[in-house]
Amino acid sequence: MTGFIVGTLFGGTVGVFAMALCNAAKMADIQCGRE
Repeated sequence: MTGFIVGTLFGGTVGVFAMALCNAAKMADIQCGRE
């Protein structure tokens, strides 16, 4: 059970981090396009 919780937390953190990177990349592309 503990391993499952740790795996879920780790997976969720990686998912959020990946989403943040994708959002940052999109923002950078938009800013570069506007300039």
